[in-house]
Amino acid sequence: MNQSKTAIIDIGSNTVRLVLYKEHGSAIEEFRNVKAPLRLRRFLDESSEMSEEGVSLLLEALKNFREVLDFYEVTEVECTATAAVRQAANREAIIERVKKETGFQVRLLSGEEEAYYGLSAVLKTMPADSGLTIDIGGGSTEITLFENRVLKHSFSFPFGVVSLKEQFIAEDRMKPKEQKKMAEYIQAELQKFDWLDQAPDGIIAAIGGSARNLANVQQLKENYPPLGVHGYELTVDALDQLRSELSPLSYSEFEKVDGLSNERADLILPAIEVFYQLAVHTKAKGLLVSSRGLRDGIVLERTKSGSWDTAEDVKRNGVQRLLTVYGHDREHHYQMMNLTKNMLAGFEEEGILSITDKERFLIEQAAALFYLGEYISSSSKSRHTFYLLINSLFDGFTHWEKAYISLTASFTNNSTLKQYLEEFDGWFKKEDVQKMREYGALLKLCFSLNSSKRSIVKDLKINQKNDRTLITVFCEGSELAERYQSDKQKRHLEKALQTTIGFTFKQIE
Repeated sequence: MNQSKTAIIDIGSNTVRLVLYKEHGSAIEEFRNVKAPLRLRRFLDESSEMSEEGVSLLLEALKNFREVLDFYEVTEVECTATAAVRQAANREAIIERVKKETGFQVRLLSGEEEAYYGLSAVLKTMPADSGLTIDIGGGSTEITLFENRVLKHSFSFPFGVVSLKEQFIAEDRMKPKEQKKMAEYIQAELQKFDWLDQAPDGIIAAIGGSARNLANVQQLKENYPPLGVHGYELTVDALDQLRSELSPLSYSEFEKVDGLSNERADLILPAIEVFYQLAVHTKAKGLLVSSRGLRDGIVLERTKSGSWDTAEDVKRNGVQRLLTVYGHDREHHYQMMNLTKNMLAGFEEEGILSITDKERFLIEQAAALFYLGEYISSSSKSRHTFYLLINSLFDGFTHWEKAYISLTASFTNNSTLKQYLEEFDGWFKKEDVQKMREYGALLKLCFSLNSSKRSIVKDLKINQKNDRTLITVFCEGSELAERYQSDKQKRHLEKALQTTIGFTFKQIE
């Protein structure tokens, strides 16, 4: 598959970053991420002029980025700047010098544009129809309100983690009095907007490095499964506890906190305070952490194919992205989905299975991803599938759904399922595990009905007679491999459903 490359340069108040993407058809995947934690916000003087030192550091970073771009032969580059440059009184001069000395044409984003792109990334990669987004930068904080996947309000607040630290924290340890003043200031800013009185559905999608870093810290505390931070739920109680535990620490003591980035150690307290005060103010349940943000919102605007109208659209696009990135056999995976739909319908009609709409959607996505790890090794495809899916970015799905699909799509037998479930102690009820066993065995049987990867099975018919299930398989072409494998693999579904399964193969004339 032909792959084109593109890049986004994000000149932020805290970090200047270069992100390189590969475009696989309609799927866009990050493959390099280079950052320079310059904290440009600190180089703005009392008259908001950015000093020569700050401009020189920016130019040095951008010249380094130019070398990276040349090495990877990336010619399509978009260079954006946010609060630090936007707030600089000499911004025009900075933009001119950047163009003259590096060749990059800086696109200066307004606060509204910054908020829009962050929201766009959330709506295209997270399971949220209504709620708030918050993106805390170094010098500004963007908050949006969206309802039914439509932007209703947005505002760029004139504070970020760097500016809050400069304004309220005098030394290397935050004093209780300073924390109180910071909290009062944040609440006063939030109270200026009545649309912030309550988060719809109790959801706040938190964008940016501070949110990701807090999620890392909390996940290590919880011994959380390796599901990544995208879609992780950081509750208000967890935020409150982190606030209590970290607020008394000095910057040197932060180095001992597992998961906390050294680059953000002195900025994490202002970030916690903003997140916590917003959650309290809006009566939200907590934060839904997004690893996708402004840069992803910009690059996802390039993807014109597909639909993003509903949360299910986002999930389907997320599954398609995984299939594309991992070089799937498109015809085989479509055949898996068709076989699964037909078999589920037949089992339902005969009263063998009772399936909710949510289960049907999840199992169809698991069918598309079933044994995705086969391309690594056919002899250990279950383990590779489980590892790939658990550790991949699952756009649109909650972590519970991601785990459910990963466990089902890697099913090989009941013992292996129990082994994989050890990482998810307490996550699933007994009936959930039984469903995974049933659906996993069903998918394995469907997989066997396309053993030759020729999609020769065109239809299935299921009949229940007494305690025996008869499956008639209609084929076009020799079904030797499918007949052998299905007879071999049916025992898993027989055990799960407590039935006997028989096959009849018929050629379509």
